[in-house]
Amino acid sequence: MIGNPNHADSFEFDRNHPSNSISVIIAVYNGAKLISETLKTILGQTLSPTEVIVVNDGSTDDTAALIDSRYGDDTASVVEEFGDSVRLITTTNQGVCAARHEGAAKATGTWLAFCDHDDLWLPTKLEKQLGLANEVPEVHCVITDYADLTGDVVAEHSHFSFVPNGFWVQEQHEHGFVVREPITGKLTTFQPGITSTPIVKRSFYQSVGGFDKDVTNSAEDTCFHFRCLSAVPFGVVPEVLMHYRRHPSSWSADSAKQLRNGVLVWEHILANYPQAQPFRSDLMKGLEAMRKEVAEVDRYQRRQKLKRLLGFK
Repeated sequence: MIGNPNHADSFEFDRNHPSNSISVIIAVYNGAKLISETLKTILGQTLSPTEVIVVNDGSTDDTAALIDSRYGDDTASVVEEFGDSVRLITTTNQGVCAARHEGAAKATGTWLAFCDHDDLWLPTKLEKQLGLANEVPEVHCVITDYADLTGDVVAEHSHFSFVPNGFWVQEQHEHGFVVREPITGKLTTFQPGITSTPIVKRSFYQSVGGFDKDVTNSAEDTCFHFRCLSAVPFGVVPEVLMHYRRHPSSWSADSAKQLRNGVLVWEHILANYPQAQPFRSDLMKGLEAMRKEVAEVDRYQRRQKLKRLLGFK
């Protein structure tokens, strides 16, 4: 863990000032079984969001009614359970990017915070991020550390424990640190953020076009964070404030597929993003390493398939 996280009660800033308003946006497709717990962690924040917008992306399960099956067939929907605290928007199925854009277009907060429907926020997440944002008003984005959650078990090592040496230069502040030197060329070697960790100024989100609709299968996550973290300064709260839930139906469950998709998304970024061009040489080094890893995985899978065909265990 980098730095020395502070307790939320040491923060001194005006929670009610419009500059500290946060709109939380959750895009969900067939997520009725998990979204209730996610919503409770968002509404249980020590600094309450201004609004929580759930965009139901044409779900075919009970998400359409957002029924929490744990309470039985006759219970009220999750939206009704939380009353006016949650705003539900239902659309035809257009994909997660379009759903997030829909929520962002309806948002009114100065800051946007996106959360996947199955991830969980720790109670002080928003407060600690805004604490740093108030210390350094010029930041457009504040990310946090996170840890994997499998069942009820939190991973021993957090995501930031794998940050490469010299990855970023830290300008220390009371509530975290700020990065002012570009890390763009290093983002194929390590990606600090995922959808459910950052808060992003709504004006910045609009200026970069939000999530990239031309990519799919979790690649929109990589593209969006490339846009966010290619611009400096940005803030980092080096504390686990989100649990990334891993389960059989999650995209991250298929690591080989995720790795192959990573190659495709970085090829897309290098081909289409102006921010990438000054750092093309460095980014290509990371991309080549990914391609080699994909080739190794493919060779291993072919060997395993051959063994099965020959009757070897």
